[in-house]
Formats: sequence, structure tokens, C-alpha cells
Amino acid sequence: MKSINIFTLIFMSLILIHNCASASSSTSVKKGIEAYEQGKYEDSMKSFIDAQLERPELPELYYNIGSAAYKKEDYEAALNNFTKAKESLKDSKDDDTKLLREKSVYNLGNTKYRMGDLEGAVKELEQIPKTSQIYNDAKENIDFVKKKIEEQKKQEQQDNKDKQNQNQDSQDKEENKDKEDKNKQEQNKENQDKKEQNKQNQGDKEQEQQNKAEQDKKNQEQQQNEHQENQDKKQQEQNGEQQKPKDSKQVENQTGESKEKNSEKGENQQSREHLLNRLEDKPGSAMMPVYSEQPVLKDW
Repeated sequence: MKSINIFTLIFMSLILIHNCASASSSTSVKKGIEAYEQGKYEDSMKSFIDAQLERPELPELYYNIGSAAYKKEDYEAALNNFTKAKESLKDSKDDDTKLLREKSVYNLGNTKYRMGDLEGAVKELEQIPKTSQIYNDAKENIDFVKKKIEEQKKQEQQDNKDKQNQNQDSQDKEENKDKEDKNKQEQNKENQDKKEQNKQNQGDKEQEQQNKAEQDKKNQEQQQNEHQENQDKKQQEQNGEQQKPKDSKQVENQTGESKEKNSEKGENQQSREHLLNRLEDKPGSAMMPVYSEQPVLKDW
């Protein structure tokens, strides 16, 4: 809170109970106040609780226990005891009990502020009426808490904005990373395709060279065969020219022999015809062989 002096003033306004049922209860309250003033809040709280055992209905004891618990930063205990003091004084009529209720409400608002419930703190402090002698202090704390609420909202908005920016940055980084990965994959694919294409081109080139080598080999073999055929042809022509005269003589000899044989055959034919004619002239003569290479002997 903004005004610590105001809080101290209110918390120091502990209630000394004069109308106690027993002297021990009053003694415990005095011990509690003395311990509180000495800063021994744990001892102070125990003393007030001891007094409460004898007078559990007194709202002043709830108020004193809540004040000691607040000082020792036991805000849960302070919240419970200030709440009980407030509720037990809701029907108060006289000024003293009304003021005690307003102080309980005031300290209840402060306790909620310490616990981080800023909206609850404002709600409690706004219950203090303008006619109260602590209204100005309550109004000052209300303005202070509302300012804290606005600051908190702005901080939350800034945190949300920073978180959104951070998320956007993370998303942008993720998108950029995805793009980089995609580009890298595309580049790798392109490089792989180039390697495969170069490999294919190299293979085609090697195949082309191999085919060319085979074709050159075939052409060379064909040329060699043609050359050999030409050589063989020339050799045959040369051999043919050398054998031609001998063959002509052979032909002439063969022709002469044929002519001689044909001449002899003709003569024999003529002799047979003459003999036949003679046989016709002389029927009954002995038959001679039709043909013989031997000379024909006449039977007359």
C-alpha cells in the first residue's frame, strides 16, 4: 500500500478489553499488546488467542489476532480473523463498534491486497462510508490499488503483446526454417537430377563412342574384305590369262578328235547303208552285224 504510516496507526489501534469476565483474560490481552509493541508478533498472537479461549464471542479479540497475524505476514490467519470481526459487528449501532467494524474492513482490504487480490481489496475498501474518520485513508488506498490494477492490466497487455510477438517471431522463424529446408531439399533434388543427367549423358557418350568404335571396326573389316576380294579377283584374272592358250589348244584337239570320230562314223554309216542296199539287192544272204568298228567283210 501507499501509506504505511496509516496501516501502522490502524494496526496499533489494538483493543484493550476493560470489561473482561476474568482478570486472566485481561492480563492475556495486556501481554499481547506489549508483545505486539515490541515486535514479538508470534507471542502477541498467542496471548490474544489465550484471551479468546475465555471470551470467544468478543470481536475485539478477532481484530487483535488478525492484526498480529498480519504483522507476522500470516495473511490467511489475518484474513480469517478480520472477516470474523467484520461479520460479528455487522449490526453495530454505537460509534465505537462501528469504527471497529470499519477498521476490520479496512485491514481486510489491505490483507487482500497483500495476497494479490487487488479487485477484492478495492471492493472491501469501498465499503467504508464517507462519514467514517478513516474514509480519506481508505480513499487514498483505493486510488493506489486502482492504479496498480491499471498498471497490472497494461503489463498483462504488454506481456500478451510480447508473447504474441514472440509467437509471431517463432512462427516466422519456423516458416523461414521450413522455407530454407524446402529450398535445401529442392536444391539437393536439383543437384541430384543434374548428377543423374550428367551420369546419363556420360553413359550415352560412352555408348556412342562404343558404337562408333564398333562401326569403325566394321568399316575397317569391310574395307579389308573388299580389298581381299579385289586382290582375289585380280589373282583369278591373272590366273585365267595364263591358262587361256592351253585351254584353246585343248579345245582344238578335242574338236579335231571329234571331227575325226564324226568322219569315221560317217564312213561307217555310209558302208552300212551300202551294205544294206546290197542286202536288199540279194535277199537271203547272211545278216551281218549292224555296226562294228572293224572293217566290214563282204560275203561276195
